[in-house]
Amino acid sequence: MKTFLPLFFLLLTACSAGDSSLRRGGDTYPDFAALRAANVEGLDYSREVYNRGSQVSVFAVHGGDIERATSRLARGIAGRDFNLYIFNGWQGKESGRLHVTASHFDDPDAVRLAVSGTLGLSLHAQADSGSWVCVGGANKAAAALVTKRLEDAGFAAVTPCARLAGTSPKNIVNRASAGGVQLEITLRLLARLERDGEELSRFTGAVRQAALEFISTGAVNAKQAQSEAPRSSNQELPQ
Repeated sequence: MKTFLPLFFLLLTACSAGDSSLRRGGDTYPDFAALRAANVEGLDYSREVYNRGSQVSVFAVHGGDIERATSRLARGIAGRDFNLYIFNGWQGKESGRLHVTASHFDDPDAVRLAVSGTLGLSLHAQADSGSWVCVGGANKAAAALVTKRLEDAGFAAVTPCARLAGTSPKNIVNRASAGGVQLEITLRLLARLERDGEELSRFTGAVRQAALEFISTGAVNAKQAQSEAPRSSNQELPQ
């Protein structure tokens, strides 16, 4: 039997422009500049920006009261070494109006963090039933690795993410040089992770492990390609 969620929750779920979503109507603001002009930072919203010089950048652009628990997940995945950007909405039940879809979210601080790294990771809420993760994003290899590590940790995960693919090049998570991975997490699973510290640790640890493996593999491949590249010589090459 299909579960019908309250409209309030449905309004919180469109995280990627260009993808099919459950939102009713568009965002209140077309981009970050419009949001900033109409609201007060420190009162209506807050931001957390940590550039740690990492190849991995973690994003929760709908944090705080917009898509609850995504901020906490982002902090857990980032730890003390990954770059981290969080936008927190602090308008209580009205925080959904601060939702700017990921491909329109262009806070210059977030963009700078995204383009400075190799891989992006983003956390979002979605209103499908059950407890699972839809893993999308432009980097298919990294998405597959994240899915595998989540499954190894005991979580249900699916890739590609058909309804919320998150593949737009304008999506903040895909602005890293190798693109990104977008995790669309059901509300039921988010609630479980918020309640259970052990589950939260397993979830964030699995995503971290996948990111580290991807970066490590990329570094090895880069070194191998460099070692196999033809060496220059003083001899004239045939024309």
